Amino acid sequence: MKLKILCIDDDTDFLISVRMQLRETYAVSTAGSIEEGIIALRRDAVDLVLLDVGLGDEDGIEGIRRICHAHPSANIAMLSGRRDPKTVVGALRAGAVDYLTKPIDRDELEAIITRQEQTRRVRERYAALVETQNCDDHRKHIIYTGDVIHQVLAQADQLKGHQANVLIVGETGTGKDLLARYIHRREGDSARPFIAVNCAAIPENLLEAELFGSEPGAYTGSVKRRIGRFELADGGDIFLDEIGALKLDLQAKILRVLQEGEFCRVGGNETIRADFRVISATNDLLEERVSRGEFRMDLYHRLRVIQLAMPPLRERIEDIPALVDHFLSQFVVHDVVKRMSAGAMGRLMAYHWPGNVRELANVVQSLTILAPGEVIEESIFPSWALNGCGSPACDGDHVPLPQQHATVATLKAYVARAERHVIEQTLHVVSGDKSKAAKRLEIGRTTLYAKMKELGMM
Repeated sequence: MKLKILCIDDDTDFLISVRMQLRETYAVSTAGSIEEGIIALRRDAVDLVLLDVGLGDEDGIEGIRRICHAHPSANIAMLSGRRDPKTVVGALRAGAVDYLTKPIDRDELEAIITRQEQTRRVRERYAALVETQNCDDHRKHIIYTGDVIHQVLAQADQLKGHQANVLIVGETGTGKDLLARYIHRREGDSARPFIAVNCAAIPENLLEAELFGSEPGAYTGSVKRRIGRFELADGGDIFLDEIGALKLDLQAKILRVLQEGEFCRVGGNETIRADFRVISATNDLLEERVSRGEFRMDLYHRLRVIQLAMPPLRERIEDIPALVDHFLSQFVVHDVVKRMSAGAMGRLMAYHWPGNVRELANVVQSLTILAPGEVIEESIFPSWALNGCGSPACDGDHVPLPQQHATVATLKAYVARAERHVIEQTLHVVSGDKSKAAKRLEIGRTTLYAKMKELGMM
């Protein structure tokens, strides 16, 4: 796509000369007055405006102000038959970006265009980066106290300084996006971009333009150049969440970007090079999707150079108190930070959490609103919250939580009692088969044996 230049001058012969001189390299349009130029800018996006300082009765300096007012993003270079320092200063103060003398020198024009292209790219990149950055600091940190997450983060630490693509797997709500941000932050470079894209949240017909960018007119409603997420991620990381939502045709295009490191915007033919690391995430079993022909095997292998797994909340229950405290500090009601009673905390720790950390956050927010005092008691839990035991053992066989009594003196004792009860009931349901019990509890068999030993069940 040729760069578009609009030349505004009341000298018809000069306009014809400009067209003849530049038409092979640029898309040139002309206007005989400032009013005609403003109408032309309203009709079509232009990269550079060449405006004569003397337009008969019209003042070129005032023309710059009018064009800048009507089209603030317009780049204007003032034209004049002679280089008058006072006129140059006046033009630049009015909003012009540069100054050219007549007749137009081709090398000077191309130097101006190169400078404006570089400035435009920096401006567009900055604007798009600001738009895509998430400033909610509380969403950028992983809260934990136990060894399970510590081991995951230790693996993530080893990625520092490497451009290897990373695939993060895990159930919905486990915090895969937080792990992606952690990997990015470990690079320790504040200038390194982090661009996040939720592939499932963007309509399929717009996702390609979102990733690759687009030129004006590339699709209905596209009136200006859009910088794509791949281009913005140059020199940094792009996080593709819900990667399994990609359709096969778009998978092929993304594979080419990863292989070649270059692409074109939608509706354009300019080759853009970008170097970035892809951090992708999914709650799908991509191996199964590959076997069914729903996900390209070559793309899967490109994305999964390193694979990290975010564990479900039920495998890191020791982190629940810290997570609850964190959410309580976030969901402050009437400037009062509420706290959980031992019984309420015990019930939270005994629950299975199919929705993981995201579900925990929602439940804590609900309880802070419903609790009449500063202490959240178990008695205020609504009927829908933590309904039943939440365990896979409840599928078809209701396994109620153990009744609470004053004799359970500590939170640790309560949690141990709840864990033992759920394991015993699950073993009963599966007739003592520990492999089946581990599967229903969605934990490893080794973990189950360790728990049973810890609880005095073996």
